[in-house]
Amino acid sequence: MEITERQRQTAVAPVLPLLRVQALSHLPAWAFGLLCGGAMFSLLIVPVLVLEMSTVGALEILGNALFFGLSVSIVAGATGSVIKGAERDLLQIRGVVDLSDEEFECLTRCLSRQKTSTGLLLLTLGIFFGGLHNHLLGQYQNVMPFLVTQTSATFLMWVIMMAVLPKITENAMIFSRLGSAAKPDLLRPSRHAAFGAAALRPAVFLIGTICMYGFLLLGDNDPFDQGVWIGIAVSFVTLVGIVVFPLMGIRVRIRETRQESLAALDARIESLDIGDVANASVKVMDEMDTVLDMRERVARAPGWPLDLAGVRRILLYIVLPPLTWAAAAIVEMLIDSAL
Repeated sequence: MEITERQRQTAVAPVLPLLRVQALSHLPAWAFGLLCGGAMFSLLIVPVLVLEMSTVGALEILGNALFFGLSVSIVAGATGSVIKGAERDLLQIRGVVDLSDEEFECLTRCLSRQKTSTGLLLLTLGIFFGGLHNHLLGQYQNVMPFLVTQTSATFLMWVIMMAVLPKITENAMIFSRLGSAAKPDLLRPSRHAAFGAAALRPAVFLIGTICMYGFLLLGDNDPFDQGVWIGIAVSFVTLVGIVVFPLMGIRVRIRETRQESLAALDARIESLDIGDVANASVKVMDEMDTVLDMRERVARAPGWPLDLAGVRRILLYIVLPPLTWAAAAIVEMLIDSAL
């Protein structure tokens, strides 16, 4: 695998702005996340505190505040852990990927860094999509103080997500390229299991933000009536990307390596040419048993860089939560429409 010029430039670029802010705060990741989420929650809960509102209206504002506050807490608090985890995964797969010390150091630095020009572009896109989303949600028609709180929250959410999600997707692509150049160890699949961890870790982080959409049901019978679905769609598309990319390259290499190994073992079996099994020598029979046993082990080697625990984590954290949340939302809306 060759390091691209873009990766070399990224390796000497500044650390992600969110990570720099966390470092300046001197707070642990979880505390930094709670601080950011608490600030967002406080911004959105202001109308409930300063205006006389009905219970339904207050619940709707509370649901919005919880959604934005908890989403920001997850993103701000987990981004650093996700990236540090990717660095550990990169270290673990070094044994199955031919990387020099310089190339390894370059890719490690790329995981947490971003060129200034790219950061400014993503900031611009975040502001643009935030403004567009506010328009689709009809936020500009709100009266004060809803106009300030709701539009600000949507802008900030888009800016934060655009600062983090593209980087996580870019890191997933790095693991995809590494997987395409890997030399899988079919007899010791744990050596390339870190590719599975590189897919699961950011997926768990992102699925947490998707599950927060359930809070929008508070006090609102139809929370997805305007443009809320856009955020859900973007999150799901990103989720698919960060899961598929790290697994795609290594999955292909495992399949290719297994086919090559099976073909070589079959050729060895053919070369033994036992013929009359009853009269074959003990030495030939022992060699045949050894080759057949090895062929069976290679044929049964896992085709994915995931152990059984990894598969369970996929079902537990990635598949079941959104399905459960979606089913609950659909059932509630059907009951409300029937009544």
